[in-house]
Amino acid sequence: MKKRIYLLLFILLLCGCSKENKKILPKEENKEEIPIIEEYKDLNDTPISFYQLKGNTLTKISNLSGSYNALDDIGVFQIYPSKEEVITLNSSFASSFYEEYIKYKEKLNIKIGFSIDFLLDTGEEVSYLILTPQNTMDHWEYLMGYLYDDYINQGKGFYSHIEESEYSDTTLFTALKLQCGAYVDKIKSPIHLTVFTYDSEDDFLDGKYRGNSSSTITICLNNNC
Repeated sequence: MKKRIYLLLFILLLCGCSKENKKILPKEENKEEIPIIEEYKDLNDTPISFYQLKGNTLTKISNLSGSYNALDDIGVFQIYPSKEEVITLNSSFASSFYEEYIKYKEKLNIKIGFSIDFLLDTGEEVSYLILTPQNTMDHWEYLMGYLYDDYINQGKGFYSHIEESEYSDTTLFTALKLQCGAYVDKIKSPIHLTVFTYDSEDDFLDGKYRGNSSSTITICLNNNC
């Protein structure tokens, strides 16, 4: 009996040794999935520009120049959703603005914002966005800004600029007033003032607007152009 067991074990060992040695290949490592970054596309082509209002006529502004001292008013710039050079209004500015702007706002849920860029005498670039009243004083030492909502104040003989505490999603920016700051003389380049419309954070990159809906004017203070 023992001889048979030994014989069987011997046969099994021979069979085991005769098997092919199979190479164990390393498992293929999972390749990292590279995220697909969608290219930015702006479908918002809302027309928007700065205008000067006289009576019932809006005249588009492209540039402005003059001599200014600290605390002087540079100007009040009306905003209107158009690219036309001259617009004759059939009703008040506030009503006309609302009727035209709401067409785009209801379709794209847009908001109005601004950007300001200039160089100082040190060579430093100043560039900032105005998205709420709080931003208007970001660089108050050079320029001070004031935002107005003519629509909500229509019918009033006098009304003030919008404070941050009054700002909400229903606020309309219909005008921007610029005033010289105490150190306006340190601005040594043209001021580029831009109005734009936006619908999401994607419309901004590195603190700058990059969408399609904008218009820029050049302001030259004290021959700095």
